[in-house]
Amino acid sequence: MPDPTRILVVDDEENVRHGLSSLLSLKGFEVQVAADGEQALAIYRKSPFDIVICDVRMPGMDGMTFLEK
Repeated sequence: MPDPTRILVVDDEENVRHGLSSLLSLKGFEVQVAADGEQALAIYRKSPFDIVICDVRMPGMDGMTFLEK
């Protein structure tokens, strides 16, 4: 059986993170969440993901800067 697709959800709004994570997990994806770009970068550097769903507007490091790094 193949490994599940790994998805990183990055959003500063807790409700969005929780909702997406719950929905994607129910569909069989392996999901991790991050509240901002810095946290997401630290998580991603430890173990890359197949897909990243990222908010563009976030305090600190915005989504575009995270994706560039």
